[in-house]
Amino acid sequence: MKRIVTYIIYAYVALMAHAQNDSIAPAAAPTYPYLVPISSVEDLNADILSLQFSKADASAKKLIQAAKRKRQSTAEYDKVVDICHKGENGLRGVDRVLIVDSVVVDKKNFLKAYPLSEDLGTLTLSEKGDIVQYQTQLNGMVLLPVNASDTTHLHIVRYYLENGRLTEGTSIEGLGIEGDINYPFLMPDGQTFYFAARCEEGYGNYDLYATRYDSESKRFYQAENMGLPYNSYANDYMLVIDEASNLGWFASDRYQPEGKVCIYTFVPNESRQTIDYETTDLNELRAIASLRSIISIPITDEQQKEKAEANQRLAKVRGQRAKVNSVRDFEFVLNDSRTCYTLDDFKSSEARKQCSDWLQKSKNLTTLNEQLQQMRETSPTSSQQIINLEARIRELQVEVHTLEKQIRTL
Repeated sequence: MKRIVTYIIYAYVALMAHAQNDSIAPAAAPTYPYLVPISSVEDLNADILSLQFSKADASAKKLIQAAKRKRQSTAEYDKVVDICHKGENGLRGVDRVLIVDSVVVDKKNFLKAYPLSEDLGTLTLSEKGDIVQYQTQLNGMVLLPVNASDTTHLHIVRYYLENGRLTEGTSIEGLGIEGDINYPFLMPDGQTFYFAARCEEGYGNYDLYATRYDSESKRFYQAENMGLPYNSYANDYMLVIDEASNLGWFASDRYQPEGKVCIYTFVPNESRQTIDYETTDLNELRAIASLRSIISIPITDEQQKEKAEANQRLAKVRGQRAKVNSVRDFEFVLNDSRTCYTLDDFKSSEARKQCSDWLQKSKNLTTLNEQLQQMRETSPTSSQQIINLEARIRELQVEVHTLEKQIRTL
């Protein structure tokens, strides 16, 4: 089932969480594992970005010895050593993935760079831009990162849309990750699951992970870090694969200024193609693993041909997506077989009138939620104003939902 209006789904889940004194927003300042930059020493950060792990490790150990002599904390450099060890191991298992294209976009709108077809479902960014909800095409399944009641960590909760309302959620089990789990994507087979996690076991910040569903145990297998070049010490997230076009996308803020993110387009491998560490030139290996410059990554004539064909497919899916977006003002699901995208799609004049009202109330709901968020951040002591605004938002949510039911009846 397609999405009705995603921010309404967010609001509905938020209302459920509010009733349980819970919140879908992540902690304001997560303390794990590493914040960018990793170290206050710029040379260390530069060496890690360029995957010069041995050099960075040696420098960090010298700084650790100097700090010990001065009886100062070594925590900052201990983290650098840890990342260097993980990175050095990662260089021994680099996946040879063909990068087709890359584009730098504003992080707050990064999903617009994903030219996804409707067959893959709907990805929607939360108002704060820090959580992605994924509505699949599998029986109206909705995957949404929320806070567990006993921790600030995000975990993925599975909901279903039934008659325009979300069912009670159930947590995704078996991933084996202790930390933030966000940016979910489930392949149409309902088995292969990609997500990003921020945990102590990763390279740093968000890393991409993959797992599959075990139908016998009714749980997912232990998730595995996708390694280099998908991951880095920066934030790497939101991996999506479109089997129809044989293309994939993921986002990374490595090498990017604040507020920007790079969207990489790649050709998915059927299985991991690990590059031989012993026989490959180290500089070539670093170029492949770092994605610092796509042009500098050496590729064969056969890969060059494959890249050209992939670029043709990419241009096609971008064109198809642009054409779809050009004729859509909104998206309103009437039933499993019919969706309206403009007011003219409604046969009933009364339905058109009510849909216009529904659109305005939906926009008002979005505005009020933004005002509430701003008020919480700038005027946390204005408790009565916040309570009043929350009450109005709940009233408007009910009004919007009532209108939806009336429009479908008409």
